[in-house]
Amino acid sequence: MTFSLVKPQVIIIGTEHRLQAGHDDYTPSQLKVFANLIETARKKYRAKFIAEEMSGDVLADLGVTATVAETLSKRKGLGHQYVDLSLRERVAFKVDRLGLHQVGQTAGLSAAQFAALEKIVGELRECVWLVRVMAINIWPVLFICGANHAPRVQYLFNTVGKLAVIEVNDFQVKPSNPPDSPRKALRGR
Repeated sequence: MTFSLVKPQVIIIGTEHRLQAGHDDYTPSQLKVFANLIETARKKYRAKFIAEEMSGDVLADLGVTATVAETLSKRKGLGHQYVDLSLRERVAFKVDRLGLHQVGQTAGLSAAQFAALEKIVGELRECVWLVRVMAINIWPVLFICGANHAPRVQYLFNTVGKLAVIEVNDFQVKPSNPPDSPRKALRGR
């Protein structure tokens, strides 16, 4: 009797969004460590595509034009796509921060009820990522997301029959310039 090993179709890397985006809180050497992790996982699983919990709106907010993974994808000739809701989509669904707070106030939600609503909206976004990655239909795919989403994203993909593994649940490097550092405060003035 022979056993065939089932190969993962979705490889998840959870991390912090500022690192994912290549924000200047991180040095080039720290960003290279993250890029090396992505490349190592890509090679290990022979990933053919990279998808990310990210949108162009968030990139602009972070002052960057491409994530570490997008830059790597272009260099390697791989497909790449951001799969998160855009600001326009969030506003249309009333799940942007302002719209969600207005919904919570209008509905008279307590703090605990509003927290539950926020959790559900997070799960809605995760379902959108799932559908968008499924629509791309290129396997195996490397999926980069916020660390707090990694376990649920794994669950969702496994539920629909796309074997998902978490390569790294919460990849971190210490920022060289923490957001609250005096240097950051001075530079922001």
